[in-house]
Amino acid sequence: MQNIISDIKSGDVEAFREFFNDYYVVLCVFAARFLQSDEQCKDVAQEALTEYWEKREDFDELYKVKGYLYTVTRNRCLNILRHEKAGRECLDVCEANLESELVFENLVIEQETYLLVRKAVDTLPPRMRTIIYGMLDGKKNARIAEEMGIGEGTVKALKQTAYRKLREQLKEHFYLLLLF
Repeated sequence: MQNIISDIKSGDVEAFREFFNDYYVVLCVFAARFLQSDEQCKDVAQEALTEYWEKREDFDELYKVKGYLYTVTRNRCLNILRHEKAGRECLDVCEANLESELVFENLVIEQETYLLVRKAVDTLPPRMRTIIYGMLDGKKNARIAEEMGIGEGTVKALKQTAYRKLREQLKEHFYLLLLF
């Protein structure tokens, strides 16, 4: 991932597109913790990533880019909350939460963990991926089986295999998964 930062710095649009695809969803979810409008969350994420692209030459390291993106996203959320009259009661609580460094760090760790898990799930074979995403959406095995047109036993077996593969892929990051 570090090479992608140097590629982006040199103006590689494809590298930025790949980075954008990874972090757009993560930043949308991050913004959704504080904003109620999906459209606002999408706008905030897109603006943060666009701003990074415009300032790409200032960044050499991935952790600095991530810190920048989360900080820009947080600040844009604060600005939106400050300008919304209807959200005045929530503003004090949200502002305190957004500005608290410990809360901010925990949210960043949560989002990075989400990205790791999502990328690991995306590497699974299609049927396993569908089952895991269905499970993450709160669906029971019977419903997943019905939607996929397969037996419930097949869903259970594929889920077990998927879990094994995910454990293998994520074993280095096990400590992060325990936090959330």
